[in-house]
Amino acid sequence: MTIGEQIQKFRIEKGLTQERFAELMEVSRQSVSKWELGQAVPDVDKIIRMSELFDVSTDTILLRGVSDEQENRNPLHLGSVYLVVKDFEKSVEFYEKFLGVKVSDRCRSGNKFVEFYIDNKCISLMNESNIVGHCTSLESPYKFVQNYWVEDLVMEHERVKSLNIGYVTEILEAYPTYHYFHLTDPDNNIVEVTGGYHMDIDICQSCGMKMQTEDHGKNLDGSPNADYCKYCWTGGHFSKDETMEEMIESNLQFLDEFNKKDGTCFTPDEARAEMMNYFPALKRWKQSL
Repeated sequence: MTIGEQIQKFRIEKGLTQERFAELMEVSRQSVSKWELGQAVPDVDKIIRMSELFDVSTDTILLRGVSDEQENRNPLHLGSVYLVVKDFEKSVEFYEKFLGVKVSDRCRSGNKFVEFYIDNKCISLMNESNIVGHCTSLESPYKFVQNYWVEDLVMEHERVKSLNIGYVTEILEAYPTYHYFHLTDPDNNIVEVTGGYHMDIDICQSCGMKMQTEDHGKNLDGSPNADYCKYCWTGGHFSKDETMEEMIESNLQFLDEFNKKDGTCFTPDEARAEMMNYFPALKRWKQSL
């Protein structure tokens, strides 16, 4: 087994997606993918950080071989079980004291959920107000959300729909690197599936807007430009000469509309931080950095 295969095995056992693992390693998801495919080898400091995260020695990551028979071939992996709570902050304080574990960070949407790792298992608290359509009655028995992840979210979405076992949402976007769909079980509990999302979607490489064909900008000769939207690109040039930071502040004017459309609840500070993290990868800003 290669180093990359070892990293992937331990990541899966820990219940981490490539995106979440990349955040913990403070690298891009592409770096994690290259490690696991054997296209690159992590630095020594990253190996040490992995050994601490996976609770194994560095030699175990670098040297130990595992037979194919021992590997988990199931593509569906349990990520977490969410305990849905009404008073989010009070419950966070309760479980921090009860479990003796401090929450080290929060998800990008602030108060949506927090994670506690106990014996390499993940238990998360989910803010009930973030579960669209979920029963909010204090007497309700529906208080759990199962979270699974897969490498290919589109393929899994088609598989689950074909089973015809419950209501399945379309694939939704929490933010550009987190896509998911929900399945409702017979007792109205929610099963969330997230993972790698490779569907081709036109994204404006200036403002980050999702585009349909009619949203494409126009080049000088009138032909469509698939890289930029009609608001950012007209007549073969950018509509405004602005910095990335100015574009982000301009986008924040439409935050309420975005939250309503996507079912999110980003505050201006959270949305600004998300865009500051995402925009440098867009074509316009990558070229200017």
